Amino acid sequence: FPILRCASLLVALRSVRASSSWPPPGASPGGGVKAVLFDFDGSLVQSEEVHRLSFSAVLERDLDPDTWYTKCVGKRPLKILQEWRRPDAPPAEELAERLKRDSTGRYDQVAATQGHTRLLAELADAGVEAAIVSSGTRVYITKVLGNLGMQNRFDVIVAGDDEEVTKHKPDPQPYELAMQRLGLQPGECVAVEDSPSGITSALRAGMRVIAVRNPANRDLPILEEAGIVAVVDDFEGLDRRVLFACAPSPPKAGTGGEDGGPAAAV
Repeated sequence: FPILRCASLLVALRSVRASSSWPPPGASPGGGVKAVLFDFDGSLVQSEEVHRLSFSAVLERDLDPDTWYTKCVGKRPLKILQEWRRPDAPPAEELAERLKRDSTGRYDQVAATQGHTRLLAELADAGVEAAIVSSGTRVYITKVLGNLGMQNRFDVIVAGDDEEVTKHKPDPQPYELAMQRLGLQPGECVAVEDSPSGITSALRAGMRVIAVRNPANRDLPILEEAGIVAVVDDFEGLDRRVLFACAPSPPKAGTGGEDGGPAAAV
């Protein structure tokens, strides 16, 4: 199957539901793409309702779904706590410790995005590396991966509490650090993201992006950015050919914007 140009996929793959075989007939394994870098919350796993309930409990206020998706998703946990704590509540740093304890009891409620098992297996069979780039803590990420049986599936994990991470999404640093650890260039990687800050981070790092549609990004203009090559509801709806069409890297976007992270990673 001939390699398709990314530009031709911008329309054709927006609503793709059927998944083709991996790799496409006639294509060499990897097709120029050597790694897929997954955001964690909202992309690789579906954890937003779990996080919403946990933050609501710690903040002692109801963060309803509309508030959560429009005002919280895509921000770092500490920032959410700072913005939503009651005036008489303990400092945000103390609330963050309570959040860790509350969240630990909810880890088993986090589910993987539909189609993840097949996709990760196909990536491994094709020799394409897999990585995680998240603002969540390493303890949280590894615990959830273990619960889901994915603890040995990823070659690199960049967590929000890694010492090397000094800037968070939408800054490109987390994705640049992941590529550095993998020894790869932007044109050899594809990011899987959901939040506007995460999408922006990956685009600024010079990568192409597959966006996972959810209430936080639905109908937002950012889903029409040139660097986004597919928008899907889950991994079963991802046409595998998109990964063979994204070797050229888009120009890096400018910097700036609000400091954020993946969907309320903890």
